[in-house]
Amino acid sequence: MNRTSRKIEPVGPVKARVRLPGSKSVTHRALLMAALADGPSEISNALSAEDTHLTAKALRQLGTEVDWGEDLVRIVPARQRWVEPAEPIYLGNSGTSTRLLLAIAAAGKGRFVFDGTERLRERPIGPVLDALETLGVRCRCLNKPGYPPVEIISKGLSGGRVLVDARQSSQFLSALLIAAPCAAGDILVEWLKPVASFPYVELTLAMMKESGIEYRRIGEDGVAVPAPRHYRPLRYTVEGDCSSASYFWAAAALCGGEVFTYPVYPDSRQGDCRLLEILETMGCRIDRGKEGVTVTGSGRLKGMDLDMNRMPDMVPTVAVLAAFADGQTRIGNVAHLRIKESDRLHTVAVELAKFGVPVRELPDGLIIEGGRAASPAGPIETYEDHRLAMAFAVMGLRVAGVRILGAEAVAKSFPGFWDHFNRLGGKHD
Repeated sequence: MNRTSRKIEPVGPVKARVRLPGSKSVTHRALLMAALADGPSEISNALSAEDTHLTAKALRQLGTEVDWGEDLVRIVPARQRWVEPAEPIYLGNSGTSTRLLLAIAAAGKGRFVFDGTERLRERPIGPVLDALETLGVRCRCLNKPGYPPVEIISKGLSGGRVLVDARQSSQFLSALLIAAPCAAGDILVEWLKPVASFPYVELTLAMMKESGIEYRRIGEDGVAVPAPRHYRPLRYTVEGDCSSASYFWAAAALCGGEVFTYPVYPDSRQGDCRLLEILETMGCRIDRGKEGVTVTGSGRLKGMDLDMNRMPDMVPTVAVLAAFADGQTRIGNVAHLRIKESDRLHTVAVELAKFGVPVRELPDGLIIEGGRAASPAGPIETYEDHRLAMAFAVMGLRVAGVRILGAEAVAKSFPGFWDHFNRLGGKHD
């Protein structure tokens, strides 16, 4: 992909109404559960973006029919689980696709090789492989132990007990949970605590139940999953993505004014919706309606001490807000951000420093002294990380001279971001 740059112009108070793309997390899970169902499924408002299309492409390689229309995705499960791919399954830099699909592929029979970009080869998958080996799957990393590329050879998952170490990523645990109903016998899935980003596990479990899997919670760190079982065919509407909404909520908080985002529901299970609670404490007014959320800001924010383990993807956004807040903001308990699309603790610190913001990088977080942001000393690098591109675009609404390098990175999760951004008055070239 050719690298592009965008120069952002500051604006005054914003006023916008933004229709959100479908949730990336929900779309991935809906596609996989539909592929494991016992009949055709239909998914509406699915996120059409690089990562979700990588998942769809991988499912096609495994023999699943995926017809991605403009308004509807139709999925017909493979006649046998699975067709053995002739070529390696390439998953770009999608950690979600990789970790979840490893377990999904292992739920069938055959030999499967997974690979991706150089950055994906630096993102760990060892805990998923360890769990799969417990259930009878042969796993072999082809370069570095615990990292892609990886070959798995499976005759299906055995039943029994499996312990998952999800302290680095909840995706390790979600992968095993989604695949568990396909095992030869009942599975008890247990996990080590604390689980990183646990709301994503709660999302996985809720979607499993909605799709006909009647599991039982065993204490605080286990789930008993009956197997073998089929998922019910889905007729599923994906709600709007709270992660994508966050940049528009942040624009209202930073510049003042009002932004309405929809569809976001009051009972959303997306962990990133909890950013609204942070914004409220920082000084914004939040109005939650049946169809969406309105954020009203004054442009004045207060620094905070935050444990963001449950919503790490919001750290770049909060870091940008913290640069303008009164006082110090401390962000902690997010060491797992170092294995995202970039090492987000380091890359956010480096880019904030260009604005003259005093920032200290900790092993598991950041300390940011607010109120001192000025025009940046140079262009802002995205490191091919979609979250950095969007978060620092918002920063450009408040200070002059912001140019985003690698602006195309937004295509990973929000291809229409720049079009929506224009509605804030945030002009870019």
